[in-house]
Amino acid sequence: MEIIFNETGKIRFDKWLAYKFPEKSREFFNNNIKSGNITLNDAKTKSSVKLKIGDKIIIDDEILNDQAVKIMPNKKIKIKIVFENDDFLIVDKPAGLLVHPVTLKDEDTLANALVNKYPEIVNVGEDPLRPGIVHRLDKDTSGLIIVAKNQKSFKILKDKFQKRQIHKAYYALVYGKLKNKIGEIDAPITRSKSKFNRRKISFDKEMGKEALTRYEVEKEYDDVSLLRAYPETGRTHQIRVHLASMSNFVIGDNEYGSKKINSKYNIARQFLHAFQIDFTYKKTKYHFESKLPADLAKVLKEIE
Repeated sequence: MEIIFNETGKIRFDKWLAYKFPEKSREFFNNNIKSGNITLNDAKTKSSVKLKIGDKIIIDDEILNDQAVKIMPNKKIKIKIVFENDDFLIVDKPAGLLVHPVTLKDEDTLANALVNKYPEIVNVGEDPLRPGIVHRLDKDTSGLIIVAKNQKSFKILKDKFQKRQIHKAYYALVYGKLKNKIGEIDAPITRSKSKFNRRKISFDKEMGKEALTRYEVEKEYDDVSLLRAYPETGRTHQIRVHLASMSNFVIGDNEYGSKKINSKYNIARQFLHAFQIDFTYKKTKYHFESKLPADLAKVLKEIE
């Protein structure tokens, strides 16, 4: 397998490989880099080397295929099913729950709960650690998520996401007031150079990925505003990054916001909730909504 590294952000060779192939450990990649089963720019190297754009990585296919990946069912995690038919589920994910494992050691995720309740989806999708998962929500973002129940529906739903035919809406409580009560943020997003898992606005369109978020102000308070946000694209942390770029960061967001301001509010996570999904599937129009969770409703009540 040959991969050309084209991502920004300083990251060690072994750490990136473990990120790219979460079913394998860093120790596994360390050993194979040392033995020469994985090379960088056609030469043996050290695990600690930092990758740069254009680097060529070659991995011996046999080392990746030597063990089947199996995600472990977890019956302890209770999930709320909003809707179900033969092709897909609509799940209302609580905050604090990872959508899928990052490594095989992670067992307390939505995916682990899903394969326990729906063992038939274990081979659905393109990644064994993401069975049936068509799209994701951040761990500390609550709300609606679609899960495919078979490979055919997975491909149909994935195609709809790519063609922007699935429309999502989020509630976001943000700092300050917005000059334009209805507007859009059209700004490419890229990885941060200082922190691999962090995202930022890219001023070089060739380096960043297209990202578009529409929004409308639903209600204004003294120091914060409640928005409805509509991401037209599905970039990682998109809503949070876009709003932070206008200094209207999401309350409770410790990654892109202000810890000092967040401390003024009784909130343990970012105020972001995926409350609505609309799409057409096999000529049937679907509309799903989720009520604001109790912890977020409590924050609004205290502000009012």
